[in-house]
This record gives sequence, C-alpha cells and structure tokens, in this order.
Amino acid sequence: MARLAGETETLLSIQESVLSCADFSALERDVLAPAADYLGAATSCFIQFWVNPTGEIRFGRTAAHNVPERAHQGYLTHHFRGDPAINAASRNFGTMPYVFCTSEVSDYSELTNSPFYNDFFRPNCIHHVMVMTQRPQSRDGDMLIFGFHRPRSDRPFSDTEKHRLKRLASALGCSARTLCLQDDFAMSERAIAEYGAAYPAHGLVFLDDHMRVLYGNRTGLAHLALQDVGGRVRLEALSRACQRALRTSDTADAVSVDISRSSGIVASVRARSDHEGRLVFVVHTNRRNDEAVFETRCREYQLSPREVDITRALAAGLSNTEIAGRLFISVRTVENHLRSIYAKAGVNRRTQLLSRLNDFE
Repeated sequence: MARLAGETETLLSIQESVLSCADFSALERDVLAPAADYLGAATSCFIQFWVNPTGEIRFGRTAAHNVPERAHQGYLTHHFRGDPAINAASRNFGTMPYVFCTSEVSDYSELTNSPFYNDFFRPNCIHHVMVMTQRPQSRDGDMLIFGFHRPRSDRPFSDTEKHRLKRLASALGCSARTLCLQDDFAMSERAIAEYGAAYPAHGLVFLDDHMRVLYGNRTGLAHLALQDVGGRVRLEALSRACQRALRTSDTADAVSVDISRSSGIVASVRARSDHEGRLVFVVHTNRRNDEAVFETRCREYQLSPREVDITRALAAGLSNTEIAGRLFISVRTVENHLRSIYAKAGVNRRTQLLSRLNDFE
C-alpha cells in the first residue's frame, strides 16, 4: 500500500510539472527531463510532425533532453527516414495515445544492422526505445511523439514502464498540444501585427452567421464602429452584403458594399466555411478613396478578375498556399497568376506590387 501511494504521489508530481510548463523554452526542463527520470530513460525527445498525401514528412516543433543538438538536427534532416517508430506513428490514425517499444514494431536483428542504427542510434548510445504518440483532434492533422531511450548496456523497457508512460500520456499530450496552440497563437499575433504595420489602411473582420465579430484587426473594427451611433446601419448593410455573398454562384467573387457613406468606408464580403463546416464571413474594409485607387491601378495594369482576387488576397497578407485554399485553385496556378500580375505591373515581388497598387501619387 505504501509503495502504491508513493508511486501515485510521484506520478502526480510529474504530471503537475508537465502540465505547468509555460512555453517551449521550458519543455526540456519541465517535461522531458522529469518524464525521462520517472521512466528510467537516459535521453528523451518531443517531435511534432505531419504526413502529407504523398507520404512526405514535415516537422514542426521539436525538443530533446540529453541528446546533442547536432544529433537531434541530423535526425530531423535525414536520419528519421529509417526510424521504425516514425513509420509506426504515421500509421496510427486514432486520437488516443499509442504506447509501444521499437522492438515491437520492427525486427531488431535487421534494425541493428541498418544504416539508421549504425549512423544514429549507435553514435548516440541509443538501443532501447519506448514511444508515446498521439494524433490530436485538430484540423492540422499533426502527430505528437514523445520518445524515451536507453543504451544497449541497460535493460529493455518493461511492461511496467509502458504502463507508467500510458498513465503519463494524457498529461504529456495535453501539455504538448497546449504549447503548440500557444505558439501558433503567438505566431498569428505577430503576423497580424506585421500586416497591420505594413497596411494600416486595410481592415479585416470575421463574422459568424449571426453577424457576431469573431475577429477584427484594429483598422477593421474602427471602420465598422458597431458600438458607435450609426453602428446598426453599418451592421444592416453588412448583413445584406453577407446574404448576397452567400447566394453568389462563384464563391471566389466578393460582394462590395458601402457601409458608411458619411465616412467613406467600403467593404468586400466573402462567404466561407471553416474546417467544421461552420459559416464565416470574411470582410475586408477600406476607405472609398483607397479602394478607388486600388481598382484604378488594377484596371491600368489590365488585371483579370481572378488576378484582382489574388492581388486582394496578397494585400490581406496571405501566403500562396493560403490563397490557393481560399480561391479553390492549386498553388501552381497561384504562382502562374502572380508571374502574369508581376509582368503586367512591371515589378519583381509582392511588396513592390502592393506599393504600386496603393500609391496615391
């Protein structure tokens, strides 16, 4: 009984440390180190990765404990291709934690004679490997992996340690996912701030199907001014535009609307669905003179309607991949359109293009 109580107390202490981790800079100290100590591992690592439809693996956030940085980077650049744990994790399509030892998913007599073992495992004193992998329920479809390692001179991981890792799996997965989301949010905030600094006159607002603001940058919220006198009129004008956008046959087309004639505020509205099928209205706002200059420049450069859509998406700070997703075309098609747009405008890159399109002189 005393032993069980001690085991439970230790587990709770480790879980508290894991769940208290505040950011990725502390992941090695607050998560990997105590978990490795609890499981009797000499080294440990965390890896976030995605597998695209062609089977190519792309890595996200990673961290390592007691693994040399050079070795860790070598694994991420090329050694991972021979790792049976990565292959086993890629085949796990469930959202529940999956705990296994490498010896259970590979022939170790073959593995110990493989280039992967001799080029990576052996130089880094790794032989026994225990893994916890989880595919969170997210639109990104990313995979989270925690790996724990022992040298050949040590004993293999036992069923007891696999059971311990399973008990710890929920805390590990929750902590890693929270850190990933925090990092994504911080990155989005930086991108939004950069966009706002580069294009202070452009507003961006997301509305749900009840006309509630899901997100708005400072300029967009100022243009809508829904809490001010006249906010009701602006919202009614937006609502009508949203309904027209919802009915339009070509979802790539935007519906334009004057939302405040007295202030000269115009908006373009598109209806979109998020990854769960929920309706979202994307609203770009601008002052009428700014919009007039933009449209005049587009006509001067003889941009096609599709090229205008792509140029607006560029002004919204979207990447080529995001533009392709928004307009339901391929990235290659976006790139082909951009080459045509650059040639017509006489520029070499997007910053030059946007500068010319918004030039008042």
